[in-house]
Amino acid sequence: MELTILGNGYTSKYLSEKALEKGFLVTIISRNIKESNSQIKYVNFFDDNKVSKILQKECIISTIPPDKDGLDPVVARYGKSIALNKNKINYLSATSVYPNGTVYEDTEPNPNNHRGQIRLNAEKSWINANIETVLYRVTGIYGPSRNPIERYLNNNNKIIVKENYLPNRIHVEDLAEIIINFIISNHKDKIINISDQDLVSNLDAITYVSKKLDLPKPNIIEYNPNEVSEMAKSFYETSRIVKSNIIGHHFKYLYKYPDYKIALLELTKKIINK
Repeated sequence: MELTILGNGYTSKYLSEKALEKGFLVTIISRNIKESNSQIKYVNFFDDNKVSKILQKECIISTIPPDKDGLDPVVARYGKSIALNKNKINYLSATSVYPNGTVYEDTEPNPNNHRGQIRLNAEKSWINANIETVLYRVTGIYGPSRNPIERYLNNNNKIIVKENYLPNRIHVEDLAEIIINFIISNHKDKIINISDQDLVSNLDAITYVSKKLDLPKPNIIEYNPNEVSEMAKSFYETSRIVKSNIIGHHFKYLYKYPDYKIALLELTKKIINK
């Protein structure tokens, strides 16, 4: 099967590697071409003729977020081509579209911040472009080179703590495996929540790692909305537990990294032993 990934960032790297393992022919469409894998075909996002043909006939995964004005750049430029596609259309969204509380795939979206509303608008634009679009609502992605230990080991051991706040996460390798396996399967679900189900605070996870490896203790900073960025505020002022009625039920999947503490410990060991 031919698979085209829109975007050439962190998540795309793992998606493309997993797709190649499964025997896909992989194309990456990006505004910033970095040909890092000889097995992958790279296409410039602004090559209208070539991109239009690809988006009409290949299985698609879009990892590209909405722009600062709230528009999805892929649908805005290539919506007519996407509408003609009869293959699987896959859009990576975010759980920011949900309200506070415990949420499942059938929970009605109701964003409580601007970021969430932008994401919801992007979802609608993809569905309007092609009714067969599958939405993956993804929690906070972490993995190699993208985790709190990176700065912690660079003498920044400040950990912001907010009462009753627990982040939802997914390891990038689990994320890639779930999406590629879901594309291969014959499941017809249109919305999938992707989260590891292991709710643990940053403080608890980093405290666990620091004790195991004899690292400096975390420097606890109480959350102050006046001292964090708007991006950080949108995370800390949202309290939701993301669950799935699909993964682990009729779509069987065994998480490679179900325990954030253990995963963070392994990531830390790799950094220290470089």
